[in-house]
Amino acid sequence: MDKMSPACSPVCPGISRPMLFVLLLSGLCSCLHRYHLIEELKTWWEAQQYCREKYKDLATIDNMEDMAQLIAAAGSYEGEVWIGLHDRPLSWTWSLQDSSFYGDTGRIFRMWSDGSPHTMENIQWLCVAFQEGVWKDHNCHEKYPFVCYNKTVEGLASMSIERYVFIDAEQTFFEARSYCRNHHSDLASVRNHTENSRIQEAVPKRQQAWLGLHRGSWIWWSDNAPYLFGNWAEGHPLNINNSCAASVINATHPGKWVEKPCHEKLNFMCYNDKTQLFTIKLTALKSTIDLSDQAVTDAILNLVEEKMKEKGITRDFKISWIKKQNKDIFHKVKATVDLVKTDL
Repeated sequence: MDKMSPACSPVCPGISRPMLFVLLLSGLCSCLHRYHLIEELKTWWEAQQYCREKYKDLATIDNMEDMAQLIAAAGSYEGEVWIGLHDRPLSWTWSLQDSSFYGDTGRIFRMWSDGSPHTMENIQWLCVAFQEGVWKDHNCHEKYPFVCYNKTVEGLASMSIERYVFIDAEQTFFEARSYCRNHHSDLASVRNHTENSRIQEAVPKRQQAWLGLHRGSWIWWSDNAPYLFGNWAEGHPLNINNSCAASVINATHPGKWVEKPCHEKLNFMCYNDKTQLFTIKLTALKSTIDLSDQAVTDAILNLVEEKMKEKGITRDFKISWIKKQNKDIFHKVKATVDLVKTDL
């Protein structure tokens, strides 16, 4: 039989894709994190360093199954433990992402009103609106008019009033950003007092209007994983000065999260990668297929990887065949089985 080219991946002739997928569905499970309670009092930053040295990182939690695993790992312990979630109150960024546009200091210019920026209860996205020359932060899903900026118009000074376009239509921040990007350059950025004055000329008095400044709140995991799940205690998070999250382990608040000052010393939860073994049962449609052919085994691994991603397993992982010495990967028995090792 001719050797099969890897170009046939992810499916090679003779491999039953529907059958393989049915069997994988029964063989794959949610790949939950493996948690470890560390009963040593440390600040959040000290706990992060400890977990990165001895495990993978401070605990990341993606779903309720993970949450149950973390509670189980705590055993009989009761109290608060650091997890990897934290806020970055200074992580404001402009919608227009051209670094050359801002120079050395333009990106950090601010004109906050008294009391701003402030935190709002469990608001994931905060955005800035302009009013009478000062800025206030709001829930990005509120609706206001907005100011677009034309960066590429020739013959105009960069701070010309003609570059700023006030759009008198109430939109969410995200809708306004889409409009500005489609019809102009982007939502307006403000790099200095002169530009702030230009926008004040463009926006009617007493009117609030979106600018391009925004940030995500409480979306940052220590391992840079995407924020997929929240388990906050009722009324939390509240205080912008308390920027690290702890999980409360007790019968009243089983695993619920609260915000704490990062310099406070608590016990903490680390996690590490999980190696998972599962079996694959294959039926070849062509009796002549060579299951020892590397092109075939590579194609099967590609199918496994594809199915894992479909099931939401998107973090870095490695999959490989477990091959015993002097033995093929596959062997014929009443049920053809083997093991795949995944390091998640």
